[in-house]
Amino acid sequence: MSMPDIFPFKGLYFNPKRVSLSGVLCPPYDAIGEKDARVLRAKKFNSIHLDLSAGVKKDGYRQAAKLWESWRKDGTIVRDDACAIYILEENFRYGKKSFRRLGFLALVSLNPRNLAQIIPHEKTLPIPRADRLKVLEMVKANLSPIFTVYPDPKGKTEDLIRQLIKGKKFERGRLPVFPHTDCRLWRIDAAHQVAAIQRALKKAPLFVADGHHRLGAACDYFKQNGNPEAGKILAYFCAEDDPGLLVLPTHRVLPKKILDEARALCDLKSIPSLAILQNLLEKESDPYAFGIYESGKCFLAFPRDHGDCQSLLTLEWLNYNLLCQISPQDIHYSSDARAAKKIADSLRGAAILVPSFSVADVRRAAQTLGLLPPKSTYFYPKVSSGFVFHAFEN
Repeated sequence: MSMPDIFPFKGLYFNPKRVSLSGVLCPPYDAIGEKDARVLRAKKFNSIHLDLSAGVKKDGYRQAAKLWESWRKDGTIVRDDACAIYILEENFRYGKKSFRRLGFLALVSLNPRNLAQIIPHEKTLPIPRADRLKVLEMVKANLSPIFTVYPDPKGKTEDLIRQLIKGKKFERGRLPVFPHTDCRLWRIDAAHQVAAIQRALKKAPLFVADGHHRLGAACDYFKQNGNPEAGKILAYFCAEDDPGLLVLPTHRVLPKKILDEARALCDLKSIPSLAILQNLLEKESDPYAFGIYESGKCFLAFPRDHGDCQSLLTLEWLNYNLLCQISPQDIHYSSDARAAKKIADSLRGAAILVPSFSVADVRRAAQTLGLLPPKSTYFYPKVSSGFVFHAFEN
């Protein structure tokens, strides 16, 4: 099986003569907290005014569409002269370590043959999918890329990309809110160089790391509209083996106490602190073990019966047991255990802590189980919006 066809495109981007890259970048719509949103909205030309206007202003989708057209007419957003692939390098810190991640932005086709080679791993929820569809209907552009990974075990594709950008001019920017990420962006438009990237990736299917709602909405829009350009979606591509590709656990916070329910299904071990609980959870050999924080107390939980679980991910067991009676819309999510603890205290509920896992773990689980529960993974950091857009124009 080969990788889906990828394409260069005439990207639209903020005019660097009018606004810096740092002034326009923002996290994806579903990763922006209220505090960061205030910081970003204070920046006149930030992408948040396009990608997350709904719910902020009355008729926010229409306002986003008007702003998009206004910025295009007055030259704030300009279109590339030639089709290109855009190379993106991100430098960031997690904990006490520094990381560097290399990838690129291009288009991938949504035709049935290609979709069969794009492997999602999470179920979508109707409300955010409908929200992203409304954005597409009003703005008629991909404002934020989906996040995909591809196998590159020997690093040949990354080596090729680094050779192509060596000595080339680039744009520099910094995400102004957490996670603070220093970025460099290159454009590759020479036909033979674009073709070299395309050839290098024709080996294996893509795996969707993030952006399942955006992908689903794009498919819905293409079916309804039929515009050939809407039959391609903006995607970020990263090697599965890139050392800067981090997968964080996504903890669950419930608006109710669940300790008594857990005792009926699990063996519990009391743990003196949240930090120790996290450390033990990462070392635990039982793949279905998880942590519980409730009312100031911490426990390590071991399900007595794994039932029909085959994924070797504790999220599968949790979804069929402790979480099955709770609507996903009522569950809070956080990749930070301390933040999950704080939310649990505010709700007078409980936090369920899950262990981290690798891209290979997620791929194997998806192949075994099919689609995993929503918010099963958190690829860190998510790819910012604002580098380049894809408009549905011939």
